[in-house]
Order: sequence, then C-alpha cells, then structure tokens
Amino acid sequence: MRTCTRIQRRRDPGWRKPERCVIVDRTSDFGTPFTIAAALDIGYAEPEARATVIAEFRPWLRGSRANWTADESDRRREKIIARLPELCGMDLACPCEPGEPCHGDVLLEWAALAPLALEVRTAATRARVDRQRVFQGLEPMYDADALAAVLAQDVYLPCLVDFDPGDGIPQRCDNRTWNQYLKRQRLHEDTVTARLVEVFA
Repeated sequence: MRTCTRIQRRRDPGWRKPERCVIVDRTSDFGTPFTIAAALDIGYAEPEARATVIAEFRPWLRGSRANWTADESDRRREKIIARLPELCGMDLACPCEPGEPCHGDVLLEWAALAPLALEVRTAATRARVDRQRVFQGLEPMYDADALAAVLAQDVYLPCLVDFDPGDGIPQRCDNRTWNQYLKRQRLHEDTVTARLVEVFA
C-alpha cells in the first residue's frame, strides 16, 4: 500500500501540485479553523502557538465541543469529515514547513485508516457531537439509527476493536469476541446498547 505524506505547498513561480496530492491549507475545505494568529493574540508565543493550534484541531476533529460550542463549529467539522475518504491514498499539501506541527498530520492519520475503521471513527465522532448537542439543548445533526447501524455492526476482518458497553468506559477485544458479544446482546435485548468506538484494522 502506498505510504502517503505531507508536502509543503509553495508559492514559488512554476510550483505545481504533484499528482495524487490534495491541498489542505486554509483555502480548501480541509483547512483548520484554528489560527496561529488567534493563539498569538491570546498570549501564546511561537512555537507554543503553533503546537496549541494543532493540539486544538485533533480533539475538535474527533467531535469535542469543549472549546468551540457554536453551531458553526459543528457544520465546519462535518464539512471536513464528510470528505475525508477523498484523502485516502493521497499526499497532502500545506504551507507548513516539513517537520513543523501541522493539522495536515492529523488529516493523514485519518486518511491512513482502513475503510471500515474510517467509517466507524466518523460515525463515533458524529455520535459524540450529537450527545453534546443534545446535552446543551440543541437539535442533533445526524440520524441516530444510521449511526447505530454503523456502530453496532459485526466486524468480519481480523482486528482489534474498542467498544463502549454502555457505561462510557471503552473496552478492547478482538473482532470475534465483539461479534459474540453483539450476538448475546441481540438474543437478550430489543436494542443493542454496546457501540464501537474505534477499529484497529
């Protein structure tokens, strides 16, 4: 399988985006909403400002509303995660220098996931967003049944999975154990309460 990487987007005359490459800077739909300028404005200095911005992007993309609770935040996140499959197998171009922290590195982690793992992570993120929205008195953004279908599916590939048995404390097992756990739940309950959190294919 092709190993994808982050390359520096240059403004030099004659620079061209390589083949199998997607631009993920702020001019694209994949740009981070968190800016170094904003971090500098609230008192951070370089390089802490850059590290702080990247540290904010990672949990935000995974569904955290801790530091940005506006509806705009949720719409912006959805715009990114809905298009993440487009990044699979692609290099990512951003103006950040090689070796510097960059939100593109976070996007590369998502893009490197197997299709099932990406589907589960995306559904888990959406479910996390909706739980927080409902707790804060907002309307959910997603269809709960569609999310449940993804998060309570049998996993046929040999892999490890993290799942929430219903108490919010993730547990890890292999896919066969997960499938047996689901089967028992379906036999004894009308609805399956366990939910996949992550799949490590």
